[in-house]
Amino acid sequence: MSLLDADPVPPNKIILDEYKLTNDYLPKKLPHRERQISEIVDHLKPIFQGEENIVRVAILDGPIGTGKTAVARSIGEKLREYVDKRKIPPIAYSHVNSQSFNTKFQVMRKIGKDLGLNIPRKGFSTQEVTEYIVNFLDKNQYNLFLVIDETDVLVRHPEGNNVLYTLLRLGEIYGSHRFGLALAIIFRNYTVSVEYIDKSILSSFNSRFVKFNPYTSRELENILEARIVHEKAIREEAVNDEIITMIADAVGYDPATGKGYGDARMAIKILWFAARRAEREGRNRILPEDVRDVINRGVLPTIYDREFLQRLQLHEKLLLLAVARTLMLNRERAYVSMGVVKLEYEDLCERYGIRPLGHTSIWERIQKLRTYGLIETKVDKGRTRGRTTRIQIPEQIGISKVPLDLLEKTLKELIERELS
Repeated sequence: MSLLDADPVPPNKIILDEYKLTNDYLPKKLPHRERQISEIVDHLKPIFQGEENIVRVAILDGPIGTGKTAVARSIGEKLREYVDKRKIPPIAYSHVNSQSFNTKFQVMRKIGKDLGLNIPRKGFSTQEVTEYIVNFLDKNQYNLFLVIDETDVLVRHPEGNNVLYTLLRLGEIYGSHRFGLALAIIFRNYTVSVEYIDKSILSSFNSRFVKFNPYTSRELENILEARIVHEKAIREEAVNDEIITMIADAVGYDPATGKGYGDARMAIKILWFAARRAEREGRNRILPEDVRDVINRGVLPTIYDREFLQRLQLHEKLLLLAVARTLMLNRERAYVSMGVVKLEYEDLCERYGIRPLGHTSIWERIQKLRTYGLIETKVDKGRTRGRTTRIQIPEQIGISKVPLDLLEKTLKELIERELS
């Protein structure tokens, strides 16, 4: 028996490579995003070709799941490939997710880490880290392709405008250095977020605005087919055309009516969960009932993706779990009070052997969860004295009703894994 025959695929195996169904995976090709890639590269080309002492900005704007991050990552990876083959002058690439890195020090440290620099968490000021990066780029004659992702979160952060201002004015602040900066700034909703950006920063944008519209049903069909046929994420014989169309129609955006999500992540997640259901039941192909069950049960919308939740801090996860559990115990209530959530959170901390945070720290994390769009808050004066904050899991994000049981299950798994 040869090595190739030693580990055959089980007859009921549907998923061939689960990683290729996650948000972290970058496909070889991005169907229906060729125009956006071309626009971005065309605008930033002078920096890619080695022009120095210049800053150019591309603004990538569109809803969740429309390919913005994948396009930016694809350009970055292609640049690395071209540099390695010496097809273009040296250029460094850094990708900063503002959900995880939103202070000036955190952003600059992440850029430094992407450049291969060893910058400790403590012992350096923000200015020293910035100078370290600038000197590195200048010494090695590198230009920089920098992607700022989840910028909607960044501009709402107290240091957000300062971060953008510093990045846009690096050439002026460090005038003796001549590197070029190509900046791709990713927004979910630029029209809303622009209200949080200082006018002095907006005036510095030498930008190209690149719009990412939601995917139509036919475009989603092509994306799902590519993930199955070309990327080999799922065994091709396990999925027929009707299944692909069924998923694409359930998620696709209709430009004529303005309805539908057009979210590729959601479509891929439905395919993934349907395949897992079929495998659990011992079948070797996906049936319409698998897709219906996943859709009817409720797929976590993209804002609630496991990868997104995983990046939350431990106490943010615990607080979100406390909100979900409290709402589950109060099915007829649209809102639950801060006091009840705090008690549930403290019970969870005791159960997991963790010291609970104080009131101020809890409040700060509740505000962060609200900023992320994971919860909604309102202030209710009520009949009692004082002001009581009430919390609601938003029902308008992604699907008509967030499945609290699935959210609870996901958070419990993530918390237990983090503590193990």
